[in-house]
Amino acid sequence: MIYSIYTIMFPEKLVLGAVDYTLIAAALLVSAGIGVYFQRTSRHTDNNDDFVLGGRALAPFPVALSILATFTSALSLMGIPADVYMYGTNLVFSNLLFLVAPVFCNYFFLPVFFGDHFTSVYEYLERRFGKLTRRLLSAMFSVQIGLYTAVALYAPALALSAVTDLSLWMSIISIGVVCTFYCTLGGMKAVLWTDVFQAGLMYTTLFVICIVGCIQLGGISKVFEMSYDGGRLVVPEFTTDISQQYTMYNIMAQGMLMMLSTYGGSQIGLQRLMAVKDLKTSRLVTYLSIPLCMSFRLLCALVGLIVYAYFKECDPLKGPDRLIRSPDQFLPFFITNAMSHLPGLPGLCIAGIFSASLSTVSSAINSLAAVTYEDFLGPLLPGAKNRPVMWTKLLSVLYGVTCIALSFAMGSMGTLIKTTILLRGVFGGPNLAVFALGMGSTLANEEGVVIGLIISLVLGFWLNFGVNVIREPFLPLEAACTSGNASLTNNVTLSVDAWMSNVTILPPTVDITPTDKFPVAYMWFSTIGLVVCLIIGYVCSIVINCIRGTTPEISEIYLSPMRTWFFKSKHSPNGNSKNSKNMDLKINPNHQDTSF
Repeated sequence: MIYSIYTIMFPEKLVLGAVDYTLIAAALLVSAGIGVYFQRTSRHTDNNDDFVLGGRALAPFPVALSILATFTSALSLMGIPADVYMYGTNLVFSNLLFLVAPVFCNYFFLPVFFGDHFTSVYEYLERRFGKLTRRLLSAMFSVQIGLYTAVALYAPALALSAVTDLSLWMSIISIGVVCTFYCTLGGMKAVLWTDVFQAGLMYTTLFVICIVGCIQLGGISKVFEMSYDGGRLVVPEFTTDISQQYTMYNIMAQGMLMMLSTYGGSQIGLQRLMAVKDLKTSRLVTYLSIPLCMSFRLLCALVGLIVYAYFKECDPLKGPDRLIRSPDQFLPFFITNAMSHLPGLPGLCIAGIFSASLSTVSSAINSLAAVTYEDFLGPLLPGAKNRPVMWTKLLSVLYGVTCIALSFAMGSMGTLIKTTILLRGVFGGPNLAVFALGMGSTLANEEGVVIGLIISLVLGFWLNFGVNVIREPFLPLEAACTSGNASLTNNVTLSVDAWMSNVTILPPTVDITPTDKFPVAYMWFSTIGLVVCLIIGYVCSIVINCIRGTTPEISEIYLSPMRTWFFKSKHSPNGNSKNSKNMDLKINPNHQDTSF
């Protein structure tokens, strides 16, 4: 029998019981306890590799789980279901690229980073281009991750304040302090094993929501039936209309760029991939992470369909008595209502949302500390090299406090969606382009790359903030929850202002005249940044080389073995070379190849 949504009474806020609070506290205490454990059991050395890379001896499966937990923040846990609710299953098809991008990174990017045992991936940029490129990209990473971490702290705190009487700011402080505590004490090992614990909680949360939702709705077949009737089971169009928000082309381009950035140009991702003993093990980690990432995102999409089916006959976002003000609130609102009669389950799900934030924030703090020490503090302050671990721990505390402080400013920055578009569209594409130019071309030089980077960043900021982009209208919503249409809203005293008193929510659509509409959908912005940086950086490098009359001599160790193999095969008499069967070429420092 289908669970009747009309029998539910929406209270002002769900008052969590002792069991719920115990589960939430336990999630925080276990995470903190892991940090204490590794502080007491780890070797106390001044080797920064031990602290930020776990001694390069970590096991592959926990590292794969850590990659999942790190790149699956509370924004994904709440954002993917909300997007499916409002726009359908479009983003599910980005999973297709999860099968391709990691394999490409395994042979194009990874061997270079293992060739010289880097701690910060930006060390490579100094060896390949120069100090300016290294410092620019390192600073850009710090800004990007600092802002993203602040959002990742703010999002679950917003969810918790929506369903309990715990204040928004106390939630931010709790998560931020716990993250800072265990990653400062235990370093990478603590971050890794808390990620494993938190990934388990995140999966548990999704499974609990799926099971409870399917039981109340009459089974998973009923969920798909209601989703199909509501137009939520969709396949993106194969269209070249670049103004359309979701097409198969821009979804696949976005998925490819996201995965390439994770495995080929991100300090957070590569720091984990370099924390294992060798290149072979690192490749195994990427293969293990593929089904983990795909299954998690598919579960998030299924949760979105379940939430839609649950609210299908009474949409809380629609009507004059809107019970919620933003799609980001659908998941916590579902938890408060579908599970309010099941002691402990709301607390378990809130702990899962907390875990999604904890894993992302702790990984960011660890990576920010490593990058700041390796790229700035160590080279600029020679005395710091005598106590690298102490300085890295101090930087971890500093970044933890900074991220908490930035989170307090999130309420005045608009919607979470706007901030995540900024971070992905402005920084992601140019960052990846610089690494691709360095490993894929012997003609690229520092001046040309910096020019391409600056132009693409300026373009990215303009696209994200200087143009009027209309998001496509939501798919049709069903009957609104109003005081007159069902017993659902009898005695409803929900205060929207109490939920979102510090957040500026944009309306679902913006009324802009056709002449004001920018003709490119925001889903293309990060791809545009990547392409612009690649083209301008490469062309400017060629022009500068022509003016100088010389071409930079690049050691083969700093070039992708895939590129080297391709050109050796291309120029050999028989179309192949004796090394063509081995993508991990041995380094020949005297070899110079000026082709692209």
